[in-house]
Amino acid sequence: MKKILYTITAFVLCGGIVQANAACIATPSCTAMGYTSTSSCEGGLKCPFGSYWNCDLANKINEVTTQITELEKKINQQQQQESCIIGSILYDDMTCSLTVIAGKTPIGIVVYLGPSGYQALALESIGSYEWGGYGTDISTLTNYTSDSAASKDYDSCGNTAKIIAAGDKSKYPAAWAAHEYSTEGTSAGDWCLPAAGIFTSYYNNQPLVNIGLTNAGGTQFTTSTCAWSSSEYDYSSAWSSNFGYEGGLGVGNKDNSYEVRPVLAF
Repeated sequence: MKKILYTITAFVLCGGIVQANAACIATPSCTAMGYTSTSSCEGGLKCPFGSYWNCDLANKINEVTTQITELEKKINQQQQQESCIIGSILYDDMTCSLTVIAGKTPIGIVVYLGPSGYQALALESIGSYEWGGYGTDISTLTNYTSDSAASKDYDSCGNTAKIIAAGDKSKYPAAWAAHEYSTEGTSAGDWCLPAAGIFTSYYNNQPLVNIGLTNAGGTQFTTSTCAWSSSEYDYSSAWSSNFGYEGGLGVGNKDNSYEVRPVLAF
């Protein structure tokens, strides 16, 4: 007679459940795994074995997400600025191109590139205004008494802020007109009265800027265009554009009515 061999599988009883070839495993501790908060938190992780939450991890995730977002903004800004050159068209989405892109709205022409940022000139004059404050020297503004000095002033928005802080629109209408200007993609307060150096930059780059203005349907400066800058000469005068002079600058009495062509710093 042949012997019959029987293999008996061992069973282990764990918590009232019969399991084959198994060993009892203790439930992990939530606190040991980093789930230490007894209160829920937005974006937090709930322990799968209890009612504890890990909020520290959520905070770290938020911090990393914020850092990534800021890095993406810097990368996008750098890419945007690399595509913006003097004479290129600035659109309402703050991108640039040398030719008109269908579906986008041109709002200015890049006229200045500097270490602290770029500035774009509005496509048109927004009217004629007095500089204002004849007889008053704004103490916070530098007095530029030579065209060589004025041509190095690029602080359009810094100058404008000082002028509007010195008086309301009835006293300083040119600066206020630029300050209140807006376009698609921009708001009142974004635009400024150009500093004298912006006109010099335009003068020195006329072919490029004028091509951009033509492509975008804007108006070019001529030798007879007098537009106010935000650069002060003294108590009675301020600098303006004057392309009839070398360097593109002239000086006018503050009670003269000249064009205002705002700039956008970006």
